Amino acid sequence: MVRRILGLALILAASLIGGALPSHAEDKPAVIRIGVAMAGVGGRPFSAGTYISAVHVKGLLEKEFAADGTKVEWNFFGGAGPAVNEALASGKVDFAWQGDLPALVGRSLGLKTRLLLATGTRFNTYIAVPADSPLKTLADIKGHTVSNFNGTLYQLTAANILSTVGLTYRDLKIVNLDNATALSALSAHQVDAAFTSYYSFGLREKGLIKYLYTTKGQDPKLTSQAGFLVTDDFAKTHPSVVNRVVKVLVGEARWASEPANQPALYDIWAKVGIPAAFFAEAQKGEDPKVLNSPLFDPFITAQFKRSAENSLHFKLIRSPADVDSWIDREPLNAALKSLGLENYWPQFDKDGKPVVAQ
Repeated sequence: MVRRILGLALILAASLIGGALPSHAEDKPAVIRIGVAMAGVGGRPFSAGTYISAVHVKGLLEKEFAADGTKVEWNFFGGAGPAVNEALASGKVDFAWQGDLPALVGRSLGLKTRLLLATGTRFNTYIAVPADSPLKTLADIKGHTVSNFNGTLYQLTAANILSTVGLTYRDLKIVNLDNATALSALSAHQVDAAFTSYYSFGLREKGLIKYLYTTKGQDPKLTSQAGFLVTDDFAKTHPSVVNRVVKVLVGEARWASEPANQPALYDIWAKVGIPAAFFAEAQKGEDPKVLNSPLFDPFITAQFKRSAENSLHFKLIRSPADVDSWIDREPLNAALKSLGLENYWPQFDKDGKPVVAQ
């Protein structure tokens, strides 16, 4: 992660020295470039876990901007959030979907972005070990070799989870591996445990791994969240485009929130190379309106603030990040009003408890 941070800092410095200024041309860009902090199995150009995946597969933004002659370019990064940050810093993408930690890292290093929508909220983490592992509890991983995808939301989530049993990253022998590599290492007994997700369900089905712990059913503050953001330059130059993009995404978030649409949504997510049944299992018992809400309600806002505070505490970012000034609610509020969805999604207080409508 240190190399990623240094690389991003150098890119930002070069941009500042070069005096790069935003273009103020007509509000019809030739192309809208979207960075996605995920790629499917084997690098497939698909993502999962959010309504943005459905927007991509259905070509909804392409349809929205077809009459303007504006192309929509989707970029999927196997390097996840850190790779998206590099693309943002070098001006290669205008919008991005990524986890809270990498977005905060970029923000703390000077990336000027605006957080537009919540996406992929209440994401659960699993700690997997080989099926024949002697480890029994979360506390047992102390001193063991554990894989995690550093620089992504998994790193911050891991730090939060470990703190519940009095452990820190320093108590483990951390190996930085992406999801696919981590699962291979786990099945080959090259690591003792791994922080992972529904990507690991296949190995469990084969009897190769078991789980020591999961955030599912635990305190919702231990879950993760991601966001959809736009560069400040693009937002200033093309404000109407930002509003239209947000409106399309909010409309699809509503589709993804309907219980009757879950099988179709899981089929879309399955394009990453994971069976739809695994997504159904991962979200069993969950309210799709909660998981697919684009709102920055008190809980999600507090989650981003806790992530900012914890990132600084765990020394994952170098300077404080002001979440309130980062979130731009105007495009979302306009979309909710235009689509008549102002009261569609439930809201929760800072601790994740339902807010009773007045």
